[in-house]
Amino acid sequence: MKDISTLLRSPGRITIGGAPEGRDALALADIRATAPDLDLIFIARDDARLDSVAAALRLFAPDVTPLIFPAWDCLPYDRVSPRADISASRLTCLSRLA
Repeated sequence: MKDISTLLRSPGRITIGGAPEGRDALALADIRATAPDLDLIFIARDDARLDSVAAALRLFAPDVTPLIFPAWDCLPYDRVSPRADISASRLTCLSRLA
């Protein structure tokens, strides 16, 4: 694996994948410490994984406030509307990004 500072000097976007659970949050914290003005996006496979990475990131980088964009709790064309709190969380995240 390349050193993080070497990766950050590379032009363009960087994709990191296959990190073991727990190590991914530490890698995000290391990248944040090396380049605090860099925008980072972490895509989780489900809400449980998202919550565990956010909790680990709060431990490794307490100064970082992650923006959480939760998944919908229903399928497209369901007869049930999404929960109001999930819709509100998604809109809050999008407005903070804007």
